[in-house]
Amino acid sequence: MTCSVVVVGMPSPAGCESAKTWKAAASHVEHRLTERFGTAVAFEYAELFGPDMARHPEVETEIAAGRAVPPIVIIDGMRRFSGGKLRVSAIERAVAEVLESATLHA
Repeated sequence: MTCSVVVVGMPSPAGCESAKTWKAAASHVEHRLTERFGTAVAFEYAELFGPDMARHPEVETEIAAGRAVPPIVIIDGMRRFSGGKLRVSAIERAVAEVLESATLHA
């Protein structure tokens, strides 16, 4: 069983080399998910307005409609978290639920 996780964040300000960017935070989430779930999780980070967003038009639609704000976490095609901070423990719990449910229904 596998689970996909997409994190959509805001682009970093020009020239920002800080470790406090959405991309750095998403990298931390990816690391934690990989440690816990291994290859059962396929992770992707996409920057809003970046070329990777072409694969996620539904996210741009939700943002334009005011229903979501970055960071946005999509787990198996469903938006699970929007706005605020990336809460790693909450994301881990949601992924565990998806993987457990997939195992039960297999």
